[in-house]
Amino acid sequence: MGIESKPLKIYMLPFFAQGHLIPLVNLARLVASKNQQVTIITTPSNAQLFDKIIEEEKAAGHHIRVHIINFPATQVGLPIGVENLFAASDNQTAGKIFMAAHLIKPEIENFLKQNPPHVFIPDIMFTWSESTAKDLQIPRLVFNPISIFDVCMIQAIQSHPEAFVLDSGPYQIPGLPHPLTLPIKPSPGFARLTESLIKAENGSHGVIVNSFNELDEGYTEYYENLTGRKVWHVGPTSLMVENTKEKVISINDEKKHESLTWLDAQEPNSVVYISFGSLCSLSNEQLMELAIGIVASNHKFLWVVHRKEGEDDDNWLPTGFEQKMKEKKRGMLIKGWVPQALILDHPSIGGFLTHCGWNATVEAISSGVPMITMPGFGDQYYNEKLVTEVHRIGVEVGAAEWSLSPYDAKKTVVSAEKIEKGVKSLMDSDGEGGEIRKRAKEMKAKAWKAVQEGGSSQNCLTKLVDYLQSVVVPN
Repeated sequence: MGIESKPLKIYMLPFFAQGHLIPLVNLARLVASKNQQVTIITTPSNAQLFDKIIEEEKAAGHHIRVHIINFPATQVGLPIGVENLFAASDNQTAGKIFMAAHLIKPEIENFLKQNPPHVFIPDIMFTWSESTAKDLQIPRLVFNPISIFDVCMIQAIQSHPEAFVLDSGPYQIPGLPHPLTLPIKPSPGFARLTESLIKAENGSHGVIVNSFNELDEGYTEYYENLTGRKVWHVGPTSLMVENTKEKVISINDEKKHESLTWLDAQEPNSVVYISFGSLCSLSNEQLMELAIGIVASNHKFLWVVHRKEGEDDDNWLPTGFEQKMKEKKRGMLIKGWVPQALILDHPSIGGFLTHCGWNATVEAISSGVPMITMPGFGDQYYNEKLVTEVHRIGVEVGAAEWSLSPYDAKKTVVSAEKIEKGVKSLMDSDGEGGEIRKRAKEMKAKAWKAVQEGGSSQNCLTKLVDYLQSVVVPN
């Protein structure tokens, strides 16, 4: 039916954060490759993050374009050009970007009225899209850049407040396909946010997620039976759009990143990769505990640290830490950007000490790398449970402080002893790491199978486009 039908005019609206924007842009590329006409609505600085990719898609003959709207910088008190959360370093700046996401509503509505699409697919963070689509009578699907497992966790927690009456955990989460526990209660701010996000799904035709069916196995049926809404798994979107030839060229490029050169000299599965993403800000005390714990584990490491402006001093490191690690060839410390996907794909990497951000989690799964989990804010505790309790492809270090924002100061730190124990349990030859590593490789195979022709995510993408064609018949 999709081949014979006329192309649909589909508008997509990414949120102003890398972890939301990149997968939705990838979805736009995938849908455009199915002979649909896709428009990405965004602001000037955000458009610059993917304009080259869009030009490549156009050159390939796909009907995809970008519509630029104004970012209300003056109204929210931000400098011109600061339009994405990756440019924020504190709660105040982040709050202004969230405010801007609400203030663009009138301009979006005006554009939809003047140039009505057949279908509107906004990011779930634009909670106002429910009323907008209803008022303008435009069919709407919601894009959620995480997994449907996370959504099920949120709904189960909201449906069972009695599970959290005690002052301290662990807390059993009832009603889900697996027996799951949380070490602490979700922060009040995060609970309020997720409640508004769940409500934003109301009135939609369903949810599109950056995950694959095998990863969410059991939870897709749970969600659809609970809500009556459909779920489409179109991920990992990074694998769905990946160009293998480009990846090989980047690996063999003359300007090969120093981290990859260092990894080339290490034994297979011998290195722990440590990264907490570009948003997560750890205190000096926590960084010190990490350094002590990883050294005490006696395993090699590649550690990436993102520091805020003005935080370039090394007071958080044990005295002589970097020099000693270089002399003993025990580890490498990098302050700045690294090619994370290529690092995780490297055969020397045996484990990933991570904050459990969804994009990082999906990258690790796609590379078959088991995880050592240390979540801190947002949905990261839910992602941890998918990794450690549902699929058992990682171990926990015992983080137990839940923040709404990556910029919130932590009252407690995860001790060096817990970090040492977590690393050893995964990396030591006599630990449980062997079975965990085996399961991680099996999940990698499932992820790659899902994105191949005939795989679950490819089939879901086709079904998504066919469904949209069935909802709207273009004139």
